Amino acid sequence: MPFSLRKWYLDCVAEDGEVLVAYHAELRWRRLSLRYASVLQLDGARSTLRDCPAPLLAGERISWEAPALHISGTWDALAPAADVELIPGVRWRCLQPRSRVELRVAGRTLHGLGYAEELELTIPPWRLPIDELRWGRFAGESHSAVWIEWRGPHPLRLTLIDGVRAEAIRIAEDGVRAGGTELRLTEPRVLRSGRIGETALSIIPDLQKLFPGRIVGLGKPSGARAGRWKVRARKPSRAGPSTKSCDGQSDRGPSAGGPDRLWRAFRAGSARAARPLGTGL
Repeated sequence: MPFSLRKWYLDCVAEDGEVLVAYHAELRWRRLSLRYASVLQLDGARSTLRDCPAPLLAGERISWEAPALHISGTWDALAPAADVELIPGVRWRCLQPRSRVELRVAGRTLHGLGYAEELELTIPPWRLPIDELRWGRFAGESHSAVWIEWRGPHPLRLTLIDGVRAEAIRIAEDGVRAGGTELRLTEPRVLRSGRIGETALSIIPDLQKLFPGRIVGLGKPSGARAGRWKVRARKPSRAGPSTKSCDGQSDRGPSAGGPDRLWRAFRAGSARAARPLGTGL
């Protein structure tokens, strides 16, 4: 069976500061076929391999119910979607760069701002022509930003400002500058840190027999930051602080040197854990 991976990423930063990140993935490869779902919060993570339905997109609303994880909720779009084929075999659907979210989690109800995307791969991740991959997102009351940066044989930079593509001028740990806007990031919080085979994918049995060691040993710190939005004009204006949650990723090949991470870092090669949030690139 050819390789096929469909992965949903959804998140919410609640009004009280609670952060929730949710994943749903369907993988088909060789004789393997499985569904995986997980929820990550400040107080820990939960995962399941039980038959968990994928999120449902209907118009500008995404609904998801995962009884095994004790979560259900809705994401209502506040910014236009983007559908981009990054390279043949990699399609990125940024369905909601900014959304209004209502979640029910283990008897609690959360309200806040969020984000939702779907990634579809027909190329195994370890065969992508990338040495380093970075990803992050910001959602405030009035604005949103999403950024992707690839480094290596196939360099790529892509940014969305309020759901519209804009030229990326700078992508770094402390902020993003694109078009006429600038986002400054501060106040890091670590949600989870460790090798992917020991954290997000630890629920999968015989993991090392299924995937290359380059994937299983990737270091993976994950966290959130606060952000300030600035519009560059003759007289700069600032919209005040907002919360930034992200799933930034970095995947370095065996020949790459030096520590590296954005919000979440995927490392290959030596399989050492990447630096926690707050350190420099």
